[in-house]
Amino acid sequence: MNEQAPLKGRITVIGIGEDGYDGLSPMARSTLENAQIIFGGTRHIAMLPGTNTATQNKWITPFEANLPMIEDCLDQNPVVLASGDPMYFGVGNTLIKYFGPEPIYAIPAPSSISLAASRLGWALADCDVITLHGRAPEGIRSHLRPHGKLIALSADGSTPALVAVMLCEAGFDQSRMTVCERLGGSEERITTQTAQTWQSTATSMPDVKPVDPLNLIMIDLQAGPKARPLPKGPGLPDDAFIHDGMITKSEIRAQTLSSLAPFDGGVLWDIGAGCGSVSIEWMRMGGVAVAIERDAERCAMIGKNAIRLGVPGIAVEEKAIEEALLFADRLPVPDAIFIGGGITHDGLLEKCWDILPVHGRLVANTVTLEGEEKLLRFYNKMGGTLSRLSVSRLVPRGNFKGWSNLAPVTHYVGVKA
Repeated sequence: MNEQAPLKGRITVIGIGEDGYDGLSPMARSTLENAQIIFGGTRHIAMLPGTNTATQNKWITPFEANLPMIEDCLDQNPVVLASGDPMYFGVGNTLIKYFGPEPIYAIPAPSSISLAASRLGWALADCDVITLHGRAPEGIRSHLRPHGKLIALSADGSTPALVAVMLCEAGFDQSRMTVCERLGGSEERITTQTAQTWQSTATSMPDVKPVDPLNLIMIDLQAGPKARPLPKGPGLPDDAFIHDGMITKSEIRAQTLSSLAPFDGGVLWDIGAGCGSVSIEWMRMGGVAVAIERDAERCAMIGKNAIRLGVPGIAVEEKAIEEALLFADRLPVPDAIFIGGGITHDGLLEKCWDILPVHGRLVANTVTLEGEEKLLRFYNKMGGTLSRLSVSRLVPRGNFKGWSNLAPVTHYVGVKA
């Protein structure tokens, strides 16, 4: 959208459920009756009464192509029909990203998530809620934990079977999956089975009535004997990652992530990312990460690790450090930068410091004297904290056991004032 042009008009986003037009509030009905132009999916437009005289526009593909069309008729105060609560994993969020919040006014209906929770008696505050619509289904893996409750919005009717396969692969085969279809309407259907049963049914009983595309999955997670539950972090075991030895070791990684101070939606640049262990853990704790790594094989490892550990949305930049920084303005502004490799690159610390916004964090590790010299000079110039991290691990020594010392790591932390 042209940010220079003033916005004239209002976009009213009306949530509509499976109970259709009759289930709308008086305000929503009045808005639709007086609308000049309406946008919505084919299913939503079909719910309008025949007496509605507005120009009716069905969504076209790709969805982003609809946004300029809405913008062109903004002076007519267009109305957008959406499923349930449009501000909860809905079209309202997409509209706000494009238009900003000022022209958007939403009239929500109960979301399918709220309806499902009410059917099963689940407290929403105790649940993880994710969407698999338009997103890689592997994202579910980062939410697997013993005794957790997970609600997943499906992409289509095939999603429950796919989720069942991933649960079984992860050792959560006895988790109870409740698939809720077309909630709130006359064709509502709720089916509960274990993940193992869902998987078996999908492969051995093809004649079973298919799952409606409009469904969501309620998962009561149960970790079986073969499960390997992993914490959100920090400090996942080293063997949770595919790596070639270029990995920030678990104990050092835990301190590194603590120094980086992850938060929901925070953006991390991981420079010299290796196998991606730091950026993947950052994402498992709710952040967004850009992994910068010049080696193609390690970039492939990052992608595989991200899928295995449930953060398939990681951004991988296969570039040398100098090339990545040359085009830094096209990357999301970082809240934190971690330098795990290439620290002796001239001017790298200073460049990263300049890129960071106020309150941004710069964290760097090195095991070489040359890298330590760079950090000491930067510390003397910019302040921060500098520490030495040492770890010993118990290893076999013949018929006995003894301590083996990992290389000590010089650890820098700076927070931009």
